[in-house]
Amino acid sequence: MPGSRGASLVRWFRAVRTGLYSGLVEAEAGSGGGVVSEAQIVPDIDDLVRRFPRIGKTWPQFEEELAAFPWGAQLVFLTEGGELDDLGRASSYHVLSDGSIWRASALAKVNSPDDAASCTAVVDFLYAALDGSSPLYGHIEWDNFDELTNLDTVLRRRRRTSLREGRQFLRGYAWVTVCPAELVTRLGGAAVLEDSGAFHRVFPLRAGGVLLQASATMDGYTDQVMERVFEALAPVLPPGEPRPDPAHPYTRFVPRDAATVR
Repeated sequence: MPGSRGASLVRWFRAVRTGLYSGLVEAEAGSGGGVVSEAQIVPDIDDLVRRFPRIGKTWPQFEEELAAFPWGAQLVFLTEGGELDDLGRASSYHVLSDGSIWRASALAKVNSPDDAASCTAVVDFLYAALDGSSPLYGHIEWDNFDELTNLDTVLRRRRRTSLREGRQFLRGYAWVTVCPAELVTRLGGAAVLEDSGAFHRVFPLRAGGVLLQASATMDGYTDQVMERVFEALAPVLPPGEPRPDPAHPYTRFVPRDAATVR
């Protein structure tokens, strides 16, 4: 229902503001912080952009627009003075025109892939942003902001096919993977996934999905750990022999057909 989608969108951006980017919010509010923010709303794909400068002052209006489930939304933090390098950027847009599938993302700066505190904070943010929603898929990866999942890339799956079949086959796997409720049931439930030993932490979502963290840090997501994750999720992964894609040389994957593991 549109109302529930709007609530999920509000929850996403609220978690971005109060969790992931809380330091940037404080810097903008403080004198001499050197940080400036702007939020944007695009009600429908052909509509003009509505801008909300300095979210500390305009947040209630921005959230009201989010609740109406607009086609697109964005929150960006920049160095004051207009430098191009984003300090933080979160966005959402409708993947399908009817809004039945929509994408939300956030760029997070982590001190180092082996910094446990930074890695934990990013995972905690994603859990707060998604709990109460029923996500189709989600992931966190180091230095990878591509819309394609690892399996979309190496199985040469069309993105729309991957999205439309997202509650039949898990779209991919990564350091952190969000698995939808329908596939969690086929895997035996959150408790079975936790008991598998394949994951560092398992976060059940209220709507029935799970957030799966493979290792304590991104740096700890070794090939051996990835193999364990692959084997635990193989029953719901799409079949097919994965092949490296020269256009995406850094895509990480297990070179095995998931159908042979079931």
